[in-house]
Amino acid sequence: MVRYLALISLAVFLASGLALLAEARTEPVLAASSVRRPDQVLGAPLYSQKRVERYARSIGCTRYIMKTIPIYYRLAPKRNIAPDVLVAQAIVETGRGYYGGDSRPWNMAGIKKGGVVGDDPEDFEVPPTAYEGVRMHVNHMAAYTGKRPIGKPHDRFYDARAAQKARGWWVRRVSQLGNGIWATDSTYASKIRAQLDNIGRR
Repeated sequence: MVRYLALISLAVFLASGLALLAEARTEPVLAASSVRRPDQVLGAPLYSQKRVERYARSIGCTRYIMKTIPIYYRLAPKRNIAPDVLVAQAIVETGRGYYGGDSRPWNMAGIKKGGVVGDDPEDFEVPPTAYEGVRMHVNHMAAYTGKRPIGKPHDRFYDARAAQKARGWWVRRVSQLGNGIWATDSTYASKIRAQLDNIGRR
C-alpha cells in the first residue's frame, strides 16, 4: 500500500513538472505571436521611443516632431494605437516638421476643420500646443479604427468616423490609409511604411 501511494505521488509530481515545463515553453511563442506586424496600426510599438527619437534626429526632424514623440508614446497606447506608426505618419504629413504645405504647427497630420473641403491654410486645424496636436492626431486615428476618443474630440473626428462607418470596415493596416481614406495620394501608405522601415534599419 505504501509503495502504491508513493507511485501515485511520484506520478502526480512528474505530471505537474511536465505541465509547468510545457507552459514555460509556450510562453515565448505566445509573446512572439502578440508582436505587431509592420503594417498594423493597432498594437504595441515595434520600435522604442528612444529609437524613434534617434531616427528623427538623424533625418533632421524639427522640434515640432521631437517634442511630440514622448507624447505619442504616452497617449496612443491608451487607445491601442501604435505610437511609432503615428510618428512616422507625422513625419510624412509635416515634412519632418518643416510644414511646407498649408497645415500649421501643431497639426501633426494635416487634419482639416469639420465640414471643410478646401485646402487653404484657414481650412486646417491649428492646435495650440504639442499635447493638443498629438491628442487630435490620436483621436483622428481613433475615428478610423473605431476607438473612443481621448477627451472631447475635434470636429473632424465625427466626419472621419461617419465616413469610415459608411465604408463598413475599420482601418487596421497602414496600407489602408491612402487612396481616399485618410489621404488621396496613392503612395501615401508606402511613404509611411518607408519611414517605419527606415526606423527599423537604424
